[in-house]
Amino acid sequence: MLVPNSIPKSEPLLRVGIVLPEDNQKTVILDLTNSINIKVFFDGENTNLKHKLIVFEAKEQKIYFNGFDAEKIEIEQTGTNDFIVVKSVIAGRGFHWVKHIDIKLSHKLEFSLKDGNLMLINELPLEDYLASVATSEMSSECPVSYTEAQTIVARSWMLANVEQKHIHLGFDVCNDDCCQRFQGLNHLTEHSKRAAENTRGLVLMYKNEIVDARYSKSCGGIMEKFENLWENTPKDYMQNKSDAPIDFNVDLTIEKNLIEWVNSVPKAFCGPHYIKEEDLHKYLGNVDEEGSYFRWEIRTNQNDLVENIKDKLGIDIKNVISLVPQKRAGSGRILELEIKYLDSNKNKKSIIIHKDYEVRRILHKMFLYSSAIEIVTHRTNDSDIPLGFIFKGAGWGHGAGMCQIGGIGMSLAGYKTEEIVKHYYPGVEIIEIYR
Repeated sequence: MLVPNSIPKSEPLLRVGIVLPEDNQKTVILDLTNSINIKVFFDGENTNLKHKLIVFEAKEQKIYFNGFDAEKIEIEQTGTNDFIVVKSVIAGRGFHWVKHIDIKLSHKLEFSLKDGNLMLINELPLEDYLASVATSEMSSECPVSYTEAQTIVARSWMLANVEQKHIHLGFDVCNDDCCQRFQGLNHLTEHSKRAAENTRGLVLMYKNEIVDARYSKSCGGIMEKFENLWENTPKDYMQNKSDAPIDFNVDLTIEKNLIEWVNSVPKAFCGPHYIKEEDLHKYLGNVDEEGSYFRWEIRTNQNDLVENIKDKLGIDIKNVISLVPQKRAGSGRILELEIKYLDSNKNKKSIIIHKDYEVRRILHKMFLYSSAIEIVTHRTNDSDIPLGFIFKGAGWGHGAGMCQIGGIGMSLAGYKTEEIVKHYYPGVEIIEIYR
């Protein structure tokens, strides 16, 4: 596993969680048709897998497969072109685009049990991982300078190793949007492999530390500050900045300005001036939805919103009366949202929701695209209880660091790899830490 607060001198191995305990999977199916050179180890023994389709099943604190049972199983692939297909892996956990996909994995697989559920970890060299991340996050159709920028950013975020969300489970990073999308060899191309080779060992550095290079799908036109989204520790390289050649010079902390902003189409790199909505689908990752990312609109009815709030917050709520942004960040994302409501006894109450992530989680069952929204109340003239709400929004995701769609827009406009990463992380240097 990666060592916190260290800069590796050579390429490290990475442990990636593929099937997590929270997936509640009791069964995992592997297709070994394309894996010729394979070794299987468990309980100090090794065996050959005679069948090409293997079912691993969690039962009675053991993993059963092919007539064997064990508490831990390791599968090593030694052939250059070998891969194992893992059937029905979750992609988009907890988000509106959640689905199941089959993924191709190389190198080492490790099965174990956690809380009675199967857990699968893929251990592989970092550069192989990065070549897959580039075309898992976005498609292989992306221009070269963007793919190289994405690879440098992904490597930097991984090696900064700040969040360590899954360290207690024995792996460095998961395979999903919670960390970075990794779909194995599914979309690996010569294009993405070349991007990893061309940028091998290159990371973003700031004041002798690897940059915590977080990124999102679309900032919506203005990037967000680190401290407004996560812990209150400002990062000089992650600020409110226009995603455009020229500063928009607009204060989106003011409600009136925000409303004008989400109902306009400023000339941002992530907007249709640089990349048309009808062309966007070919650059997106395969689990993304086709839709509007720069500006969009979602409607929710009273019942659905109440049920989601009740489920997420566990409060006694009968009706939502109003949703009122109390504080906005520089990108227009909501930092404080007041929800006024009636409880089951028709008492008027209110609650304040803090931070962009929580606002998005509370306002939509499958996670709202962004909290940079104008909230329009839909009601009849003779009722104080709204029928529902309309969210008119800007961007997808938290909006800090690199804007992926904006990066593609820059690349299509002729910007080079270094220009793209330094636009999104001002003040950083690109340093080679290993070859």
